[in-house]
Amino acid sequence: MATPADAARASQRDVLGQHLARLPRWTLAIGLTLLPIVALINVGVLVWSLGVVDLAQRILAPQLLVLAAMLALVPMVANAVRLAMWSRFLGLPLGLAGALRVITGTMLANSVTPSATGSVPIKVLMLMGEGIPARRGISLISFQAAEDALVMFSLLALCITLSGFALFDFLGSDTTFYDNFDRNLRNAAMIGLGLIAALAVLGALTAAGVFGHRVRSWSVRRVRHIRVAAALIIGDWRALARGGKRIALFSLCLAVVQWSVRFSIAGLVLAAFGIAWQPALFWLLQYLVQAISASVPTPGGAGGAEAGFVLLFGPFVDRTVLFPAMSAWRLLFFYLPLAGAAVIFFILRRRLRHEAIRRAPEAPAAAAQVPAE
Repeated sequence: MATPADAARASQRDVLGQHLARLPRWTLAIGLTLLPIVALINVGVLVWSLGVVDLAQRILAPQLLVLAAMLALVPMVANAVRLAMWSRFLGLPLGLAGALRVITGTMLANSVTPSATGSVPIKVLMLMGEGIPARRGISLISFQAAEDALVMFSLLALCITLSGFALFDFLGSDTTFYDNFDRNLRNAAMIGLGLIAALAVLGALTAAGVFGHRVRSWSVRRVRHIRVAAALIIGDWRALARGGKRIALFSLCLAVVQWSVRFSIAGLVLAAFGIAWQPALFWLLQYLVQAISASVPTPGGAGGAEAGFVLLFGPFVDRTVLFPAMSAWRLLFFYLPLAGAAVIFFILRRRLRHEAIRRAPEAPAAAAQVPAE
């Protein structure tokens, strides 16, 4: 028998899909228009560069493209399993279906918003739509972020070593690279220190009441809320240190699989076109391509990913293969998982909505059976 709490929770979880609808209409319009156009351009470039007659001659190992297509969905599933594991550890009512809704919803929202926006705010909103308080959602995200940072640093160090530092030789061939890197690093450091100094001055002026009593009271309340949230997050981390080591180890293993597979798609695609596969070097190059596309202010990094692929893989790939491989990689790496996420999100949302509709008439009956005191 469904209880009023069950019906309320199901109704609250249906708010998840409404987060996409709350995005600015112009953002959705641009994203939903630009992404299909870029996808069709990729398909057109792929078909044009391959041709119809010599298709079999260009793709020497089609089974590797099939393998890449299958592996392209692995990071999404692994990420959802990790999120479900940590939510269960914290006693949060998310489950694997809820974790899949969060991950796929985040992917869809990221695809229609600039990549530089970041996925963390969207993911927090998706977790809130699943009935997870924002503070606990931040704990979940912080667990995964710490694991991702550790895994990515380890994989980067491993791939740099296994590739014989070929990436450094490639970057070193550009005489202006290190000068530009040093200048950009200094500028970033100056901007960071300037922001810290500005925030410190602003905080001191607010504490002194320069901006008025109302602003000072509002700031004190915000600081108090931040302290409470930080205490709860620290408590979750202490709980992890006490009894979450096994879960952390298993989640780390899943994170290794997730990120190893995610940035290996380019190597498989190039191997399908007959290019000698260099797993460590190609993994590093695809990581850099993703970093470039993440800084491009277009939905899903459209345009930046393609340009980054051509720029970074160009010295290692024959020009006759570069453009068709780029199009095939983009289709398998981005558009195929996005299509899978859309299907999964739609199915899970529809099931959740039907569940809420089915439980809604039962809630008043369940409440009527409660004896009056």
